[in-house]
Amino acid sequence: MTLALVTDQHQRDDMEEDEVITIFIPVSKGMMAQMKNFYGQILRFTINGSEFLVNNIRTVRGQLQYSEIKIDPSKNPLFKFNIKNDFPEYCMSLREQEVHFDFLAMTPGGYMASIYDPCGNSILVGCDSFENSTNVDLTSWDEYRRY
Repeated sequence: MTLALVTDQHQRDDMEEDEVITIFIPVSKGMMAQMKNFYGQILRFTINGSEFLVNNIRTVRGQLQYSEIKIDPSKNPLFKFNIKNDFPEYCMSLREQEVHFDFLAMTPGGYMASIYDPCGNSILVGCDSFENSTNVDLTSWDEYRRY
């Protein structure tokens, strides 16, 4: 199974080539290794030190930094990224790696899920395609909703 992250997103015309958007990701003390593993190995983002490329787009970066800030993850997802296809398979691979889901929804426009990183930060994952190459069935998951 090959899952493709959406990487054909285009840079805004009003952005200079060297401008970068940085999203600061709060990390609890003692959790840096788990956070690097989550973003680098589980989500497969390119990671360098405590920084990673969100969805492997070079101008959108996540910066892991120690913080005692408490964010209500149910109201404030840190960011959203999309995958191109095979959303059910992608979700199954995340579940097999013990990623916690808040919800998983099939809508007329595609799929959407809310997942948590090891520090409890919420991240949205979307997919506009209903392609499901291996016929993974998500309807029995407690988090599944169909709209």
